[in-house]
Amino acid sequence: MNEKIRIAIADDHPIVREGMQAMFETSGRFEVVALFDSGANVVDWCVENGLPDVVLTDVRMPGIDGFALLSKLLLLFPSAKVLMLAGLPNADEERRAREKGAKGYMAKTADTLKLANAVARIASGETGFVSDSYTSVKSPFTPREQEILKYLALGKTRDEISIIIGCSPETIKVRITEIRRKMDASNTTAAIARAYEMGIL
Repeated sequence: MNEKIRIAIADDHPIVREGMQAMFETSGRFEVVALFDSGANVVDWCVENGLPDVVLTDVRMPGIDGFALLSKLLLLFPSAKVLMLAGLPNADEERRAREKGAKGYMAKTADTLKLANAVARIASGETGFVSDSYTSVKSPFTPREQEILKYLALGKTRDEISIIIGCSPETIKVRITEIRRKMDASNTTAAIARAYEMGIL
């Protein structure tokens, strides 16, 4: 019986991390050996436990993002195989992933079978860059709204967000109302869920 493909997943959104873990492990072809909420501890984990067959990382994460993680991993482990995932994929980012040494770049919203096959191809040592056709998703939010939405998805309260970004709680309340309006959502939780569905988060 073939050994399972060992993968590690780095993503700052628990829903995404756990959803991917369930998807990969249910298939029976993969073993998720580690989950990370940022790129900060991935390299140390690999030093201690050995390199997994493939590392999947979100491109955009607080602190050490996907590209910083890619650089750090390849510096210590030139043979590391990294698949980068984006909520809002775009051609410039894909080109950067190629140039920096990633093995692939795909949308988080890619079909699960395509994503699993991409990971399997990368793990097998297949040459070339793995990507999938995708439609670049344009966010309906302003940069400030996008920032607030991300903090909401991380479970931050209105008061906490106001301190982090330096404006009044009342201003945050107005921004959240606008986010909900744009997502046609009755509450903040529904707005976050809708943003995940659209690949905005």
